Formats: sequence, C-alpha cells, structure tokens
Amino acid sequence: MGRKISVIIPTHYRNDLLPTAIESVARQDYEPVELIVVDDSGEGYAEPVLSEYDEVIDRPIIKEENEGWQAAYTTGIQQSTGEYIQFLDDDDYLYETKLKKTANVLDQNPEVGVSYCGVVRGDEGDFYPKQEVSGHFLEPALRFQTFPMWTGSMLMEREVLCDCLPMAGMGEEDDLDIELGDTDLKIELAKRTKADYVDECLTFYRQEGNKLWTGKRRFKKILQNIRHQKDIYNQYPEIRRDLLAEWYERQGRNYLNEQIWSAQAIQCFIKSAYYERKQKFPRIIETLAAILGRPGVMSAVRVKRTLLDG
Repeated sequence: MGRKISVIIPTHYRNDLLPTAIESVARQDYEPVELIVVDDSGEGYAEPVLSEYDEVIDRPIIKEENEGWQAAYTTGIQQSTGEYIQFLDDDDYLYETKLKKTANVLDQNPEVGVSYCGVVRGDEGDFYPKQEVSGHFLEPALRFQTFPMWTGSMLMEREVLCDCLPMAGMGEEDDLDIELGDTDLKIELAKRTKADYVDECLTFYRQEGNKLWTGKRRFKKILQNIRHQKDIYNQYPEIRRDLLAEWYERQGRNYLNEQIWSAQAIQCFIKSAYYERKQKFPRIIETLAAILGRPGVMSAVRVKRTLLDG
C-alpha cells in the first residue's frame, strides 16, 4: 500500500453530477483512499446522494451554512487524515489511474510537493502539462499560465498544503468577498515547493458550469489576485505590468463587445497603454481608436497586427 490520499469534494446543489465525481474516486486503482464530501448548500441538499454512497464516502460533512469554495475545502482539509490531498469539484471527475500516477511522482521526488497531470476540458479537447510548469513554477503561477495545473489535476503533499492555509478570503484580515479559486493557491504552493507532472490527461474538467473565470468576473478575479499577492508581485514588477496591460485591454474589448461605444472601455485602454512595456505605440493607437468605439478598435487591431508583423 502507498501513502493515504484524501480526496475532498465540496458540493453545492449539483446532485445530478456529484455521483459521477464520487464514482470516479471509488474506481481508482490505488489504496488507501479516504473520500470526504462537504455539502456546502447550508441545508443538507446533498444528503440523498451522501446516503446512497455511504459505503464509499468515509467522511460526509454537511455544513450548516454556505460559506463558499475556500471554506468547504478548508473544512475537508481539517477533517482529512491523508498524507496526500486531492481536490475535486463536484462536476468533474478522475480517470482511474489518476491518483496512482500522480502519487508515484510525489513518492519518487521528495523535493516535489505538487504533482499534476493533463486535463480533458469539456469539448475543447486534451490539454497536456507544460515543461515550464515544473520545478520552480512561481513565475508561470504569477502570470496565470499554469493550466492544466488546476484544482482537479493537482495532488498535493499535506504538509505543504496546510502551510498555505488560510486560503484567500479566510484570513482574519482578508476581504470576505474575495473568491480567487485555485489561482491564489497555486501562487502560495509555488512559494513553498516544486512541481512535476504526469504527461497524460487523467482528469475531466466540466468547464461549462464554471462562471468564475469568464468575462467581467474573470477580470475582477485577476485584479483581486494581484492585490491579494501584492508583496510577491512587488518583487516581480515586470510580470505585474504585463498582466495589467493585457487584462485591461481584454476588459476594454469586453465592454465594446457589449456596446458599440463605452467610456469604461476607453478607461481600460488608457490603463493598458500605461502599463505596457514592450509594444507601447500599438497600445496607444488602440487607445485613441477606442474613442471611436468598436469600429475604431477593430481598425486599430488590424493596424497593430500589421505593425507587429512588420
């Protein structure tokens, strides 16, 4: 037998999908595995599913109130006993060799605290690990360029993970409205340990139900991450500027996708040009074009591409 793995599944009104996640854990060709399911509905909504799988679930936990992603996983961590910890959202699932293969990476590499694998992301296909997201991976984490290292693909050493607590939004001085998902966690892990991977797709990510990292909400989370991790970003000012230049431009385009002219879009393009380090002139062109609204920006994009290609 290997080291015990605790799999933690938080669930929130997804009784239709939760059984698939639970069954994927039960089918793992690895032992010992401890399964913890945290019902975060605040009203015991998942109780029928938890009862149906009572022989599979080692620790069913029903929270009395909904406290969000971070609190549900934190509760699971506190109740777990495994030396390795696997997070799994209730709408995703693991392929049967996932735990065995990622655990093998940790077993053979004492300096590695995070092992991950490739991901099948909905209808988008297979996403394989990146060579640059191995060993020391702080810079890719700060740039938000670690995928497919993600909640469901990572297997973490308990000691390293617990050292990252409390999660963003759970600390005494944190803004309780912070919802940073696993992006902030990956930065915290990267401060403390190295990563390695299994070059196979062993996790399924059902992305269509996840609205946390889409549209304006995604932009909000980017800014929250940068502010929450301001001390480390101050040590990497170029990464911070690159991120802000890119994401203010994206947000400006989001505004113009919604309406043909937008004062908010112009403000975003101005900020993007301010933070840009390498392609200042094309950014300025795009900012001036934003005064003319969507048609102006579309023309500027064509000019920008011509300048960059030239």
